[in-house]
Amino acid sequence: MFQTLLLGKKASQFLLFAMLLALSPFTHAEDEAAPVMPVYIELKPDFIVNYIAPGPKLRYIKAGISLRSDSTQAGVIQGNMPIVRDAIVMFLSSRTGEQISGALAREETRKESVGAINAALKEETGMEPVMDVLFTSFVTQ
Repeated sequence: MFQTLLLGKKASQFLLFAMLLALSPFTHAEDEAAPVMPVYIELKPDFIVNYIAPGPKLRYIKAGISLRSDSTQAGVIQGNMPIVRDAIVMFLSSRTGEQISGALAREETRKESVGAINAALKEETGMEPVMDVLFTSFVTQ
């Protein structure tokens, strides 16, 4: 009888171990979050704004812009597009010729524009959904 009880206990332990092992992939899969995919939002029409320049002649920037966000926050950007576009217009029109001339200056402008857009959206929504700003075209005259 002792052997039967011992064998039954070992069988129960084995069965319990097998069940835990079988369920472990499911619990592990739940722990891993699905990767968040980036989303690119193209802003149309292109932006045409005057920028600060010395002298009486007006100077302008024409920029094609796309925003990078993650798929969970793209709706915040699209739902607040007037705020996004206003933030970009105000930011670009406050730039000087030195701040937009040359590749390094444009790169700095691109990075700083992320902060300007996110600041406007944070004030309205409490969120900062823009991960990056991409200039698809950038012309000054």
